[in-house]
Amino acid sequence: MKPRGNSIAILTHFGRASGKSYQVPIWWVEIDREVWIGSLDTNRGWVRNVLSSGTARLDRGRGDEAIRCECVRTPADLDRFRLAVRSKYPILGRLLPLFFERERIAFRTRPDRSAEAS
Repeated sequence: MKPRGNSIAILTHFGRASGKSYQVPIWWVEIDREVWIGSLDTNRGWVRNVLSSGTARLDRGRGDEAIRCECVRTPADLDRFRLAVRSKYPILGRLLPLFFERERIAFRTRPDRSAEAS
């Protein structure tokens, strides 16, 4: 699986019990020079795994990077994420929530320097 341009990244997350790595294509946005990822459904496997570990790996086409993921659930932060997604993905960012949205979640990410040092 490979990232596609500036729109689709590959998120590698790790099973809560097994530790097995899984990959999923994911949209990402930059907000205040930070990379944010999220989902329209908190029941997705990758969401549960990232909530559990707080870590993942993200490849935006410049190589795989270890990241720390901080869950943001305040209405203000979720709205910032929603607006950034709509701006970057103007058509699908408006259509998908009409059909697939459940409980929304977002993660503010930052490089995980401790994982890179290991």
